[in-house]
This record gives sequence, structure tokens and C-alpha cells, in this order.
Amino acid sequence: MAVLQSTFAEDIPVGYPGMEADGELSNILTRVLESGTVGFGKAVYQGTNDRGAVTTPSANLLGFTIANKTLPVTADRAADTYAAKDSLRVKNRGKIWVLAGAAVADRDPVFVTAAGAITNVSTGNTAATGWEFDDTAASGAPVRIVRR
Repeated sequence: MAVLQSTFAEDIPVGYPGMEADGELSNILTRVLESGTVGFGKAVYQGTNDRGAVTTPSANLLGFTIANKTLPVTADRAADTYAAKDSLRVKNRGKIWVLAGAAVADRDPVFVTAAGAITNVSTGNTAATGWEFDDTAASGAPVRIVRR
């Protein structure tokens, strides 16, 4: 059997993309990814179908994908991603962990780049209306975002 992990970090990470941050009041939708793949803790938007979701930024933000660690790794699906036709769990209210796409501060508004990075930079990016950062973090670090 192949070794899946042979080294371990000294400290436990505070959170990982798509992890629900706490039991704060929240709402979760279920949608079907219409095409492509999307990672955990990424923004998804209303698709063509009533219950569809896409990753192309638009004004129709559904929310952020919740991690599903039961998904298998296959030729079509890398680790920690949803593939086309998967049922997504999408948090559209509450608190969730994501990766900061830039250095962010507590209470900064959330924006999404065309590539799907989550940032506080408004220029050329799509607003995640109602969402704000709940922590201060460096670029590339896990950070909580919240919509109350």
C-alpha cells in the first residue's frame, strides 16, 4: 500500500478551506455543480439550472462551498474538490474557513477574483455582498469569513 502521508506538522492547523468555523447561526444550500471543478471554501454562483451552481463570478452569489472529506480522489477529481455533477453543500449564511488571497483585516469586505481567490481588494473583483473577514490574516493563510 502506498504511503499517503509520511510527515506531520508540529502544530494542528486552525482551520482548512471549507471547514465550518463554529455553530453560529447559518444556512446551508444544496446545489449541483454544472461543469468543471471547485475547491472547498470557494465561491459559487447561480448556474443555468434552478439548482445549478457555477464558479464564474457574477452578482448571483450562492455562497461558499463546505468541505466534504468523503469524496474520493479520482482521475476527474483532485483531493479537496468537487467535480461536475457533484452535489455541493454551500454556506450562504454563517461562518466558514477560506484561504486569504491577500493580507486581510477583521471586518474587511469580501471580494472574489476572476480566478476564484478570496480577497479584500475591490478593484476588478466581484463583491461577495454581505460577507466580511472575521480575522486578520496574511495572504495564503486560513481565515474565517462571515455573513450574519
